[in-house]
Amino acid sequence: MNKLINDYNFYLSNTEACSYIENNEERKIFTVIDSPIKLDDYESLIQFGFRRSNNILYNQICDGCDSCKSIRINSKTHTSTKSQKRILKKNYNLFQRTQKNKASLAQFNLFKKYLKFKHEESDMNKMNYTDYKKMLEAPGVNTKVYEYYHQDKLVACVISDLLNDSISMVYSFYSNDYLKNSIGKFLILDHFNLAKELRKKFVYLGYWVEGSEKMDYKSKFNSSEVLINNQWKNI
Repeated sequence: MNKLINDYNFYLSNTEACSYIENNEERKIFTVIDSPIKLDDYESLIQFGFRRSNNILYNQICDGCDSCKSIRINSKTHTSTKSQKRILKKNYNLFQRTQKNKASLAQFNLFKKYLKFKHEESDMNKMNYTDYKKMLEAPGVNTKVYEYYHQDKLVACVISDLLNDSISMVYSFYSNDYLKNSIGKFLILDHFNLAKELRKKFVYLGYWVEGSEKMDYKSKFNSSEVLINNQWKNI
């Protein structure tokens, strides 16, 4: 980590309302990716709890609160539960996964529809197509969009960063027409299998807040590990 501190400029954000816990405040440490980042450096930062948003790599460092914990799944040891196997079996016969290297208007339109039904109060609703494209254009980062189709209709996308030993799921979105298929869980389970196909050990899911109903699903996958005091521990 000391090498990264010497090689990159890190900044502290202003304090603002917490995105995860009501009535709390949050603060971030971040660095700007303004030139191509080395994948080894990105991998090291994500191992210390950093996440990517556009060309920013950030971590939560809130005063008096450490509820947000980075969470990842070890794809090499992961096994699905019976219910998860049913989700996989049901949806593998329904959806076709393809890989794209860039943004498209079809992705953006689905993204906006997802925000409207899932995160109506989020500032992300103000994003335009140029803003959306920036989610895929961090210098030096190998970002892919995994598109999922049902009968030639785009119904889900996952924006993922491919690192040397891991996949970071940056953002996923989907049509509300397929909620009964547990499509959100399917996208994560499918990425565990994708990691195995690509010989990546870990899939990073972002932050997990214990007790948060919105994030509870992240802890339901076996082989889950959370970062506590800079050490990854099984939960």
